[in-house]
Amino acid sequence: MVPASASVDPAGIVTDFVRQLKPTAPYRDPTATERRAVRDAVDLLLDGPDGLEDATRLLDTVGYTARVTDDPETGRRYAMFATEPGGDGSWGMLLVDLSGELKLAIEVPHPNSDLQTEDVGLRLFRAVPGSMLVVAGAHRRAGGDRADAAHNAVGMFQVVTGRFARRGLNQIQLHGFAEQSLPDEDAVVSNGQRSSNAPLRRMADALEDAGFVTCRAWAVRCGQLEGTTNTQADEARRNRSVFIHLEITWAIRRDADRRAELVAALSSADLPRS
Repeated sequence: MVPASASVDPAGIVTDFVRQLKPTAPYRDPTATERRAVRDAVDLLLDGPDGLEDATRLLDTVGYTARVTDDPETGRRYAMFATEPGGDGSWGMLLVDLSGELKLAIEVPHPNSDLQTEDVGLRLFRAVPGSMLVVAGAHRRAGGDRADAAHNAVGMFQVVTGRFARRGLNQIQLHGFAEQSLPDEDAVVSNGQRSSNAPLRRMADALEDAGFVTCRAWAVRCGQLEGTTNTQADEARRNRSVFIHLEITWAIRRDADRRAELVAALSSADLPRS
């Protein structure tokens, strides 16, 4: 059985995991066997709680430790799967809301590089029931930059997110940019294709309604922050599924109150709905 406990706050665990990811760490791509195990496990998790035990068994074979508990902030049951950070088999973290049908995937491809995106991701996971949060297991510069999860078509992050695309789960991927890169904007909303759809427009509207200056990449150029080379965006396009690429300025990410306001705006946009 999956180990369970009454209530564990995921915030400290996620923060500690991300803090240990270093650009000098080793990195390797997963083997075909490892990829297959994680692919099958994610499919089981997407099928619902009945697949939890089999998914746990598969993830254990590639180094994920499982925990099932209640979130003290939301009261919802969730599962957490995490590898040990720092080694070449650090594949990351998965948090899965067990309270109902999964409808939204939240992705953090550049932990400890795009600072505080993991906090935004966890806050959004808590704000939107039916979410799955995936945090990459290596710093983007690890292994001589080979670990960049948003641009590695054979990495474990791509294995996980590829199942989201194939299963039609709406995805939002969180990135960060330096203020000098686009000084007049708080956020950039795109899907990596210079086109728009209803979820993109809803999210941009929600951000602007909350006072965030938002660049809409389908309408104007946004300082090369449009995600046009993003591997997960490519996979979503091939599967005709919803992918949202959100860039957030450091001025917002560095301030906990502003991060909370950002997440409130995002959660009001009904992101699981296409």
